[in-house]
Amino acid sequence: MRKQLLFLVSGWFAAFGSAAQTPTQTIKPRLTNVTVYLNGSALEHEGQVTLAAGLNRLVVGNLSPRIDAQTLEVRLGEAAELLSVSDDDDEAPPPKLLNQTAADSLVRAETELRTIEGELQGLQQEKAFLLANQTLPSGTQANWSAEVQKGSALMRTRLPLIQQETEQLKTRQELLKTQTNKLRPRATETSLGSWQVLLVRAPRPLTVTMSVRYFVRTRMPWYPKLDIRADAPGRVVEFVPHGLVRNSTGLPWQQVRLVLMRHAQGEDVSRPDLEPWSLDFDGGDHIGEGRIDEFVVKGTAKGRPVEVSQGTRYEVPELVTLAPGARRELTLPSVKLAGRPEYLAVPRLSEHVFLQSKVSGWEGLQLPERAKVFHQGMFVGDTELNDRAYNDSLEVALGHDELLVVGRAKLEDYSGNVPLSDKRRVRLTYELNVRNRHTETVRLRLLDQIPISEEKEISVKVLEMSGAQLDARSGKLTWLLTVPSGASQRLRFSFQVDYPKDKKVEIINHQVRISNPKFR
Repeated sequence: MRKQLLFLVSGWFAAFGSAAQTPTQTIKPRLTNVTVYLNGSALEHEGQVTLAAGLNRLVVGNLSPRIDAQTLEVRLGEAAELLSVSDDDDEAPPPKLLNQTAADSLVRAETELRTIEGELQGLQQEKAFLLANQTLPSGTQANWSAEVQKGSALMRTRLPLIQQETEQLKTRQELLKTQTNKLRPRATETSLGSWQVLLVRAPRPLTVTMSVRYFVRTRMPWYPKLDIRADAPGRVVEFVPHGLVRNSTGLPWQQVRLVLMRHAQGEDVSRPDLEPWSLDFDGGDHIGEGRIDEFVVKGTAKGRPVEVSQGTRYEVPELVTLAPGARRELTLPSVKLAGRPEYLAVPRLSEHVFLQSKVSGWEGLQLPERAKVFHQGMFVGDTELNDRAYNDSLEVALGHDELLVVGRAKLEDYSGNVPLSDKRRVRLTYELNVRNRHTETVRLRLLDQIPISEEKEISVKVLEMSGAQLDARSGKLTWLLTVPSGASQRLRFSFQVDYPKDKKVEIINHQVRISNPKFR
């Protein structure tokens, strides 16, 4: 048993000794692929490696100095066996700075920063000394006038100078800090970048393709944007995705394949668990989702559920070259979709009529929260997008339309007692006027509302709606109009509110009739 143990131990030392004597081979695989997420970049290097039979020590350089070592993945094929990965080895070649000028500038800036810090500390101590010696020492009362004059003159002249010098030094200090932050990534880049030492075993001499993948975590390496361009009638809507990409990997990109991802690389991949969904009267002390009768899925109930297959991967068609720290605006392939133009007016809130296009087939798009809208080649403004609405169409706002005119006026505002009752009554009548100055027929969605009661003692009754659709839960009135060219339409709605005489309701006004100008 002792002989067998000695044999194993001696064999282990022999293997270790042969590994220690293995010559180091330096490999710098080329950066070939970069996948940019919202919170960092995934890098992939490839290169050919010639291995000898037995143990091989490979120093792999040209990796990002900001590598997250925990994400490192090395592939050598099936023939070679990877035994260990380390970033600490005495035989690694010394790195050589790629930008000596930046390194020298960094040294000068850091030296000046230390000098400024010392001068600021000295000025602070001088100011504290002057303020601490404002009281005359004992025994100087006989000639106090001369001493006070000397002290006041010193305080009057020196303290403002100290303040001025301090502000100048702090301004220079902030400038140098910004400069050093910009210089440090370039000044610390080396010929090897970051490096890793691999111990590889090969059964025979062979040449394999080595692939090295890892993640570099940075803040917002690319900012996704979207332009929406629509033709004059809004029947063709083009989605043009683009974004500002920044090379924050610390390595130069030389003809790399670039992929942009519209999400962050997640750290927590554990599955979520549903917690109890409880109901109560006042919400308690926790943050809830509002009243149960107000909880609705965003979108309309008339929409049809769709299989949401949002594309989050954008492949840049051409190879990209970008220096470390440099930025580049990339425009990605656009998508043209059919739109159904529709006009929207809410005269109670705005005198403008809004043009929007309902886009079909949007489900495959990956939409940001906001987009810039261009109509007929001109920028009209920003719009919010909600790609989580489960509808068969996506509404895209295209701006105001001045050829549709919508007016709103109050025809009746009555307030009085209800005969033989303890109630008072308010009756209101409004008229909406629409004129189409387009040369073609248009579709208009017109919105208004009636009040809703949250008290059982207050009743609301609709008297007239002119064919509007009423949402009883919210009080919203909707008219879907088809207005011919040059035509006008008038719509009227009225309601009454009954409530106890001893209560006050904010809707009360005087009895008055207001004439409404009509569109002829």
